[in-house]
Order: sequence, then C-alpha cells, then structure tokens
Amino acid sequence: MIGALRMDFFSYGLPIGRYFGINVRLHFTFLIYAFSRVSGSGHLGLGLAYVGGLYFCILLHEFGHALAARWCDGEANDILLWPLGGLAFVRPAFHPTAHLITTAAGPFVTLVLWLAFWTGAVVIRSLFPEPTGAIPYVFWFVMEMRDLNLWLLIFNLIPAFPMDGGRILRDTLWHWVRAETATEVAVWVSRLIAVGAIIWALLPIVSGGSPHLMLVFVAVFILMQGSAERYAIRLESSRVENFSIHDRLRRGRKQRQFHEAVREQTRHDAATTFHRCATCGVTELESPAMDFRVCEECTGGQEYCREHLNSHTHS
Repeated sequence: MIGALRMDFFSYGLPIGRYFGINVRLHFTFLIYAFSRVSGSGHLGLGLAYVGGLYFCILLHEFGHALAARWCDGEANDILLWPLGGLAFVRPAFHPTAHLITTAAGPFVTLVLWLAFWTGAVVIRSLFPEPTGAIPYVFWFVMEMRDLNLWLLIFNLIPAFPMDGGRILRDTLWHWVRAETATEVAVWVSRLIAVGAIIWALLPIVSGGSPHLMLVFVAVFILMQGSAERYAIRLESSRVENFSIHDRLRRGRKQRQFHEAVREQTRHDAATTFHRCATCGVTELESPAMDFRVCEECTGGQEYCREHLNSHTHS
C-alpha cells in the first residue's frame, strides 16, 4: 500500500534500517502480531520463519512502490511495516501515468513472489516425492509463502482505499477526469465496499454467532482513509507536472550511456601509466611500490626509477 502524505497514528514506527536511501520502520502493532503468531504456532522455528517471510515479502512489495516512484521522477524516503501490510510514503510526479505505475509496482512484485514460491513448491514436490530431514520444513515454508503472497495480492487489489486496488481505480479514472473527481469516485466505491464488509461481518449475529471483528476493523479503517485521500490529493494537486513513459525511457537510456562512458574512461585511466623510467621503461602498473623521481640535471625533465636515477646518462 501507499501511505498518504499526512502522518498520523499509523505512521509512527521503530527504525530498523535504511536501504537504497529509504528509511524502513516497524509499527509496534507488527511486533504484537509477530509475538502472537510465534507464540501460537506451536513451533518456535516455524513461527519465526513465517514472520520473517511475511516481513520480507511485505518489504519487497513496498520497495516496488518506492523504487517505481523514484523511476517516475518522484520521491520515496520512508516505508512502514505493519500487520495489514505496509505503507510506502512516496511522491511520484503528479501525473496519472506516474501514479498508476507507482501503485501497480507493489502488486506486481507480490505477483512475482507468488509465482516464484508456486514454482518452488512444484520443484520441491517433484524432486522429493518422499521428503526427509529438513525438506518437509522447507516445503512447508514455501507453501506458506505461496499462500501468503496470493492472499496479499488479492487483498491489495480490492478497489478500496488504502489498498492498491483503490489507487489503481483512481489512477485509471484520472486519465479521463480530474484527479479530485477520480479520487471522489474511488472514495465512494471504497465506502460501499466497507459498508458491505461491515454488514457481512455482522451477519453471524442474526443466527446467534460471533461477528468477524477483524473484518469490521478493516472496514472502519477503509472508511477513515477516505478523508486522508482527499487531503493528500488536494495537497498534491497544486503541482503541475508532465510525465511520459517514452521520455523516461529515453532519459534512462541516456543515463546508462553516460554511466558506461564514465566506467570506460575510468578503465582507460586505470590502464594508462603516469610514471615511466626513461632508462628501463618500468611503470607504476608493473611495479606499484616503485619510487619515481625526475632528474633535475636532465634538460627534458625525464623521470627515472630508483635504480636508474643516479646511474643514467644525463641528456
């Protein structure tokens, strides 16, 4: 998910590192969830493996958003991890295509992870029809991560804020209407989904069952997020920016050519000698520890190695 620019209760977390110039923080509710998951797993190692895999997959998902935002001439400085996923505080160029690429990059990473773990499960099952030793644990982990990423993909594609699906809906509509109008439509779709989720969560009460409180919490969170999205889009709409995929690819190609030219020049400079003895021809590349001196009695300013400095014929 992509976080709104306004910082609130859901924006604070424990700093755990800085990668690619992006600060990564862990919300305290994630720690509570991790403790609950590990303590209730019945197996310390498997519980820790699951939480570690969850953390890793969500982090890659959010880096998909962050790096895509940078590619789209934007900013990405902060990622927050919490139990319902993650929040990447990004600011791509204020353009529907730039926003759409930034939003879709996260689910795309999750899709790739799901395909990778799905493939891994198929390979393990074919190579080890009767697994022994540590293989059953590896297979369990791969299957859990496969199912986790599929769930994360489906959940994130729900067309409601703050999930990526809500932003994909808004960014798609934005290509034909104003950003504020597209956001308003997406907010109302989010509200309808949230109300439907609340009704669904409370239906078991009619038959004497227990309501789905987690679903109610998620629905309420969706309802709260609408105002934050309106605020963010009003804040951003003051910017007027142009963005073109063709132009971005062209600039990227020029940047790669420039960096390759710099690397080539660096290789050339490294292979070019600066010191050379006028008598024996030895250079600093052949003898890095050699001490070279210019003979003050030679009119041409020739340079000599330590061995021939005092034994050459002056010119």
